[in-house]
Amino acid sequence: MTKAILLTRPLAMNGADQIRFRAQGFGRFYEIPLCEIKQLPITETIKNKINAAEWLFFTSQAPVASVLAVIEKGQRPLIAVIGKKTGEMVRSCGFEVAFVSPQETKRQFVSAWQKNFPTGTSIFYPKSQLADDAIEQLLGIENDVTGSVLYHNVFLEERKAELTELLKMGKLSAVYFASPSAWKRFFSVYDQTEKKPLVFYAIGDTTKKAINDSGYEAVLFQR
Repeated sequence: MTKAILLTRPLAMNGADQIRFRAQGFGRFYEIPLCEIKQLPITETIKNKINAAEWLFFTSQAPVASVLAVIEKGQRPLIAVIGKKTGEMVRSCGFEVAFVSPQETKRQFVSAWQKNFPTGTSIFYPKSQLADDAIEQLLGIENDVTGSVLYHNVFLEERKAELTELLKMGKLSAVYFASPSAWKRFFSVYDQTEKKPLVFYAIGDTTKKAINDSGYEAVLFQR
């Protein structure tokens, strides 16, 4: 039987992952984005805060292009990111990356950044409506941190319906997750089915932990 895997990232991001999973014996791929991004308008007030900050923190690729698009000519903010892909997105917009976190959790990101840049500064941190205030709390004592919701991470009803039908078919061998929110959305549907055994692949320790915390095993997928 041909091994089939569900890819849960946005459709444009699945090409390289298909190549890697094909090398591991998967011959059929299903694609259902569980986290879709809706950008919010950047107001003049937010634009001013972005340009006033010495540092920009990106924990996701999602807000990179919209935030960097409002940087005034001649401004070159220092930029810190989680993840190589986010760093690549920054560079594709014509900016340099001053710091890439060696780990993928926000706490580890902040800790590593503080060791390299201990002097207080101003930081703008764009995030989704699902994000907590961890970065603001961890950095707020010595730094002026502005966290702002600039995009919504949503689970569309039509995607729920697609996922329900796919699970009913019973053809999947595995599912691939790139974020805790993707896992939680998958599980909200999976939990209502027969729960046929599947292999769950996760990018990063944070996503792996979210799966483990739900009582399931996860295979850490190295990209």
